[in-house]
Amino acid sequence: MSGHPEQGGRLQRVLGLNDATALVIGCIVGAGIFRVAAPVASHLAFPGLILLAWVLGGLLSFCGALCYAELGAAYPRAGGDYVYLTRAYGRAVGFLFGWTKVFIERTGTIAVLAFVCAEYLGGIVGYGALGVRLIATTVIVGLTVANAAGVRYGSRVQNVMTVIKVAALLAIIGVGWWGHGTVGVAQPWWPASWGGATWSSLGVALVFVLWTYGGWTESAYIAEEVQDPQRTVPRSILLGLAVTTGLYLIVNLVYLVAIPVAELPQHRLVAAEVMRRAVGSWGGTLTSWMVIASTFGALNGYILTSARILMAVGQDHPVFARLGAIHPRAATPVVALAVNAAIAVLLVWTGTLDAIMTYSTVAISLFYGMAGAAVPILRRRDPSTLRPYRMWGYPLVPWLFAAAMAAFVLDVAIRQPRESLWGLGLVLAGVPLYAWSQRRQDLHFR
Repeated sequence: MSGHPEQGGRLQRVLGLNDATALVIGCIVGAGIFRVAAPVASHLAFPGLILLAWVLGGLLSFCGALCYAELGAAYPRAGGDYVYLTRAYGRAVGFLFGWTKVFIERTGTIAVLAFVCAEYLGGIVGYGALGVRLIATTVIVGLTVANAAGVRYGSRVQNVMTVIKVAALLAIIGVGWWGHGTVGVAQPWWPASWGGATWSSLGVALVFVLWTYGGWTESAYIAEEVQDPQRTVPRSILLGLAVTTGLYLIVNLVYLVAIPVAELPQHRLVAAEVMRRAVGSWGGTLTSWMVIASTFGALNGYILTSARILMAVGQDHPVFARLGAIHPRAATPVVALAVNAAIAVLLVWTGTLDAIMTYSTVAISLFYGMAGAAVPILRRRDPSTLRPYRMWGYPLVPWLFAAAMAAFVLDVAIRQPRESLWGLGLVLAGVPLYAWSQRRQDLHFR
């Protein structure tokens, strides 16, 4: 890595384990748990298969979390998997990951969360499509300003919103179970036979499940801003994912016992339907406020971490050098935050965010698998590096995670070839940009 100067400022280690864990939980729990039960049920017609998909998604995420826990403790630098991929595979792969993650997938996620937050607020307050875009823009800009003022401000917002969203999930669990009992239990929970079509459908359902689990990597991106990162980063990743997995399984069980599985695909907002049936029309309004709080918190977390990835790319590659600057007083990557917000706002107004999210999911999953494989690669290539945390299940777990990601991508590519090709095209679009950056660096050192 080139180690470009940080232009007058440096990050500060001011965050603790509670802050990092709240970030992980807050980023995992976004809008997905309130929305994806319907598309999952459209592919899986049996409650047992649906719960199996959530269990598999949690286990697969834990395999990845174990990999990232070791890598985050060994290489506690801002940027997370951008750092690991660069060390394991070289600057080109790291650049392409950063390009895809920040400029396409992550800004798309931010735009989606802001849009959903504004959309739900509009359903309560009563404004149209223009109002949704204006509110989404305001939320993105406002949270960006808060995070630019200092990492403590962004972390405080995150901590409060994480508490609120966990309370919201507990409310759905309590009210849903109390209001419905076991309405949906009296039905076959497993298929009579398991064929290729069943496993293939399970793989497609995992697309939605894994998207909902996404976010367990987030504390790795702020490794330079947490105290004792060799211990804090792995603990926050594993603890945050454990809490979220438990909540997800119970919430989905409540969905299934409250509403027969055949009806689930008809309810795009399953959580709101569960609450409405339990306590009346105001239950749906309450759920809308839950979704607003949840998406707002996840949005704040992704804004905080996205800028750190972009900052790390900027410090290593001349074409993005200005993005690597750290404000001398606020100790935050203000330029990266501003660029990140600008792209997300552009996506809100162009309406291309859903397509970008779909196309980039396959590509990012490939990079996740490569990060898992980076654990054994870096153990061999870089044996002198201190590894305060060594993952459980080595070497089986990292290769299992990498293989699972490859199988997941292959299954999606077979069933959705056009979307997969677009995802690959988005990654390859970064190749000429990397070549230009390398040329600029070569000219600089001549």
